[in-house]
Amino acid sequence: MNRINFLLAILSLAMIIGCNKFPEPDPGNGNNNTNTYETLSIASDFKFKSSQKLTLNLSVTPHIVNEAPHIFKIYQGAPGRGGKLLAQGMTDENYDYSVSFVVADRIDSIFIENKNANGIYELVGKKVNGTTINHEFNTNTLLNGMANTKSTYDDPGCGSDCDVNISGIHTTLLLDKDDYCVAPGSSLTITGQLELQNRATLVICGEASINEFTLIDQKPVKIYISETGKLTIPGDLTITTKHLHIYNFGELDIVGNLTTFKGQRFYNYELLSIGGNYLSYSDKFQNEGIINITGNFSYLDKSRCKNYGTINVSGDATFSSKSIFYNYCKLQVENDLTVNQQFRNYSYVKVENDLIVSDDMRYFSYNGSLTETKNLTSDGDIRSGGTGYSKINIRQTTILNAGSKVSNKMDLCDSDGVIETNEAQISNNVVYCETTIPESGCNPGSEGGTGTIDTDGDNVPDVDDEFPDNADFAFVSYYPNQDDFATLAFEDLWPGRGDYDFNDLVLDIQYKIITNAQNKIVQIEAKTHVRAAGATLDNGFGVSFPTSSANCEQVTGYRHQKNNLDINAKGFENGHNGETVVIFYDAINTIYGANIINTEYTRPYVETDTLTVIITFSNPEMSLGNEPYNPFIYINQERGKEVHLIDNKPTDKVDDSFFGISHDNSIPSQGRYYVTNNNLPWAIIIPASLDYAIEKADVLSTHLKFEEWATSSGSLFNDWYLDKPGYRESENIYSKPD
Repeated sequence: MNRINFLLAILSLAMIIGCNKFPEPDPGNGNNNTNTYETLSIASDFKFKSSQKLTLNLSVTPHIVNEAPHIFKIYQGAPGRGGKLLAQGMTDENYDYSVSFVVADRIDSIFIENKNANGIYELVGKKVNGTTINHEFNTNTLLNGMANTKSTYDDPGCGSDCDVNISGIHTTLLLDKDDYCVAPGSSLTITGQLELQNRATLVICGEASINEFTLIDQKPVKIYISETGKLTIPGDLTITTKHLHIYNFGELDIVGNLTTFKGQRFYNYELLSIGGNYLSYSDKFQNEGIINITGNFSYLDKSRCKNYGTINVSGDATFSSKSIFYNYCKLQVENDLTVNQQFRNYSYVKVENDLIVSDDMRYFSYNGSLTETKNLTSDGDIRSGGTGYSKINIRQTTILNAGSKVSNKMDLCDSDGVIETNEAQISNNVVYCETTIPESGCNPGSEGGTGTIDTDGDNVPDVDDEFPDNADFAFVSYYPNQDDFATLAFEDLWPGRGDYDFNDLVLDIQYKIITNAQNKIVQIEAKTHVRAAGATLDNGFGVSFPTSSANCEQVTGYRHQKNNLDINAKGFENGHNGETVVIFYDAINTIYGANIINTEYTRPYVETDTLTVIITFSNPEMSLGNEPYNPFIYINQERGKEVHLIDNKPTDKVDDSFFGISHDNSIPSQGRYYVTNNNLPWAIIIPASLDYAIEKADVLSTHLKFEEWATSSGSLFNDWYLDKPGYRESENIYSKPD
């Protein structure tokens, strides 16, 4: 044996003895898979990644010249169903916003929230299919997000199409077949009944007073009140047939009550006054003008109303018996509004007294709509529809009883901030007095979370600025998301293979990435939590960031117990070109005072804390590469003996004599690092908090879908690390002792 081979053999033996772990177990122990980790066949281009980089290119078509920037928030999952924030930022001078982040392979869709300076939101879900998502938002669509399909009729007037002009005072009058007109400047009075038959049509361009309408046959007849006309009904108007259709382009004055029938068309384009109650069974009622109801307004029996104008009700308004009311402009009720069926508000509703949503009934509000009421009582479902926020302002009392729901993009704004009774299910994206509803011809608008206040002057409104008093900081993005940690798991016998239980270091990590108003990274806050160190080797942990150390202003929060590192006064490691290397822990076992931490039940459980390391940059950059950047361990205080994720470059401190020996098959000239002959890694990262293995249980016998994931290059079981039926051998999972 020559001297070099002899030294390598001694080195390999020393590494095995130095770890002081159990001897390598039978790799098939407890494993029902067909292979051992030594015999796995892994494609050379598979990097053992459970995540991918996703790039979003978003743009906005503005509503007006010099429109204020839009704010974007990107979620993993729908925010109303517990979706978690991934990234946020603001459009540039061209109304564009681009961002890249890393998402778990198992995530098949993301949600993009677009908010303009007036506080109007919309939410768009996008499928993750590839590595790039492009989407264009149109502010006009955001502000006018209502589907208003009108049934339009024209005023025929009293021109040459009239067959007969009628006028005078009559007890009864029969109109048969022809087109009849009350000419401008003339008048017609019917003190008894106006009888119509055989598809007759009456156009009123002057003034008419008709006591009662009677159809002789069942053929449709039409009554038009023209733009210059006025029709007065001196008592009640009860229409009990679907064949009498009324179109008002002028003035219709009903002194008493109005009752309409299903199938009958009743269209108001100008002014309708009802001196009593309006009871509707009509499914073809449409208003584009003004309706004044002195009494109550009741909608029953599958009736339908589309309101594109203004309806004023002096009494109560009640919608029940499978009726649906569509409000595209303005409804004002001076007493109570009771929803016993479906109510859909696309614009503005004002209730002077009580808005009551009954049990199992639905009050829908759509993009930019506003409801104002004195009191709100709900036993039903209050829901925002469309992609944007809507708002309910309550002046006094809010009562949300058991069984009630408030969901989707709803701003629930009680003037005193108190919900007197709150037993409702309220979704996560409901906000409270934060949204501004813009003023329109139908809607007076409402102040809320506007973009008018910018304390630090960075052009990001305070309501959207995570740091309203700091002009250098504006937004926060996260890896893996706002709530969760990812897990790094290492084997530390490199360049020897080890036992492949991936518990020599198990460390949870989360990045909080802070950007300024130009969407450039100014600070990274890295939280780490050592959960296990299943080896006696006293390892250090660090991260290499792909930016020159000249761009690093300061590093704080690391824990160093020894003095054998060359650390700059600013807190990063000296001696690196083109990278900033931060050593989070210099000696994990020493710091936590144990030889082996939390992998064997025969040893005491060690409580570990969460370490927060903050890296501040003096020269902010748009991107610093992909999370989790370049994490690594260095083994047993030997700084040059680094272990990185597969194909991640080592730092300038590495001792490259370890490459290509023992089980390592690194080929630096080809960019191949930290990989065995059969393409296995020494380190993996999981975009969730991994339940790791006890000693002597390798990853294949613990996580039973790992083999199929690895051998399929990630196409199968990309969620192998989750706790699903059949995914793991529970006895091999380490858990905190009771």
